Amino acid sequence: MNRFAHLLDRLSYQPARNGKLRLMTDYFRHTPDPERGYALAALTGGLSFRHAKPALIRDLVAERSDPALFALSYDFVGDLSETVALLWEPADAHGSNHPPLLLSEVVEALARAGRNDLRKLLTGWLDALDETGRWALLKLITGALRVGVSARLARTAVAELGPVEVDAVEQVWHGLAPPYLPLFAWLEGRGERPTAIDPAPFRPAMLAQPLDEKNFDTLDAREFCAEWKWDGIRLQVSAGRDENGHRLLRLYSRTGEEVTAAFPDLADHLGRIEANDFALDGELLVLRDKRVQSFATLQQRLNRK
Repeated sequence: MNRFAHLLDRLSYQPARNGKLRLMTDYFRHTPDPERGYALAALTGGLSFRHAKPALIRDLVAERSDPALFALSYDFVGDLSETVALLWEPADAHGSNHPPLLLSEVVEALARAGRNDLRKLLTGWLDALDETGRWALLKLITGALRVGVSARLARTAVAELGPVEVDAVEQVWHGLAPPYLPLFAWLEGRGERPTAIDPAPFRPAMLAQPLDEKNFDTLDAREFCAEWKWDGIRLQVSAGRDENGHRLLRLYSRTGEEVTAAFPDLADHLGRIEANDFALDGELLVLRDKRVQSFATLQQRLNRK
C-alpha cells in the first residue's frame, strides 16, 4: 500500500504527460503481482466498493476529532481524503506492529466485506498507515483518485512493458479482469496473448494525427474529403451476444471508457437494431428543436453517475 501511495503522491505533483508515463511504467515494471494489477485497476476505474461511502468516512473522523475542527479543516483543505488523512489520530501513538499493508489486502478485504465490517476495517487501516498512506487509501475506496491520469494513459504505461502498441492492449482489455495476471504475463513474454472473448468489446478508434509541414507537398488534395467538426463527443457503440445468446450493447468513449450508464435512453434505442453483431463509430450530439446544442449541454449528462 505504501508503494501505491507513493505512486499516487508523485503522480499528483507531476504535470507532464511523459513524466506520469515514466512513473507508472517504472511502477508496473518493479512491482510484483497482484499489487500492480490492482493498481492498474484503480488508475483505470476498474475498482468499485459498494459500501465505502464518504458519509462513513465523515462518521469515522468525527469519532477521532472535534467536529468543529473537522468542519473548519475540510473547508480550508477542500478535499475529504486529504483532510481526514492529516487530521486522523491513530489509537496507538507508538504505531502498529502489523506488517506493511498491501494494496491487494485492501482490495480483496473490501470485496468480501459487508456493510457492518467496513467500519472496523477502515479504522484499523487508518491507524496502521501514515498520512500519505491514509490519503491514498481514502482516494482508493471513494474512487476519486484525481491524479491527472486517464485510463488510456495508464494502459499506455502498461503497454511499454512489452513493448507493444497501446491499441494491442485495448483490443484485449475488456476481456480481462483485475489483477490482470494474463496481461502482464503476455507483456513480459511469460504467456500467450490474452484472447478477446468479450462479445461487445471496445475497438481502438482511429484518431486524427498531425502532419509535418514537409509532408504537404507530397499530398494531393483531390484524395481527401473534409467533414464538419461537430461539438460533441466521439462515441463507439459495440453490440454482440454472449455464450448464452444474451444481447449485450455498450457505449464507449474514444479512450475506451464505458459510458453506457450515462445514456440509457440511447442504449435502449440502439438495442433495437436487429443485427446481432455490429460496431458504430461516430460523434454524439444533443439535438433540441432541430438545433445542435453546445458541448456544455452534453457534459451535464456525462457528469451524472
